[in-house]
Amino acid sequence: MTTHPRADIPVLADDPVKNHPTRGEQLDILASLAADLLKPGDSLIDLGVGVGYVARMIAARVPGLELTGIDLKPASLAGARACLAPLVGKLSLVEGDLNALDSLAVPGGKFRCAVSVLTFHDLPDDAKRRAIAWIARHLQPGGVFLFLDRVRLDEAALFPLQVSLWNRMIRVYGESMRRADTYEEYLADLTATNQVARFADYLSWFAAEGLAADCIHRHGNIALFGAAKT
Repeated sequence: MTTHPRADIPVLADDPVKNHPTRGEQLDILASLAADLLKPGDSLIDLGVGVGYVARMIAARVPGLELTGIDLKPASLAGARACLAPLVGKLSLVEGDLNALDSLAVPGGKFRCAVSVLTFHDLPDDAKRRAIAWIARHLQPGGVFLFLDRVRLDEAALFPLQVSLWNRMIRVYGESMRRADTYEEYLADLTATNQVARFADYLSWFAAEGLAADCIHRHGNIALFGAAKT
């Protein structure tokens, strides 16, 4: 167990923040926004819950949540159960693939809030669109989807500025996230498990499902979106 930037919230020993120096701030922003939206007894779903890192940050702020988590890996779900069960009023964990959400038996009705963190870039674009459509159908009126992921850098002329940003991370924090020295190297890194969509793509997909969406916070190629069901 390590210490979260908020000292009253313990986090897991397998800390995904340590090698991504600005991710901690973005996750804290996401968790804070979710906590302000939710009240005890509200329903929250985490798509790609993993071992419960982000869900734990939210649940520690809002007691008594009804929390549903979906993940492909049984071992991750076992870890999520261990860390989340003491913090929530009701916990449902579903083993399944975000490529095929419609085939999953997800308990509960509609959710007050949905979150997904650094998961969608593993999905092909058609699966991203289907997942957003599924979320839109399963949000309560006024419900919000908080979504953090990589966005594709598609302006070669501006790529040197991204390199400068990564270099600044190293100067300030001593660490940097995934990087490349040239735009060509960056494109070569976009593989079957790194299928990053463009910023504009996400906004158009949210709009197509009737969600009012905008970017809440962006640092380089990592963007936090909010999408509300009106």
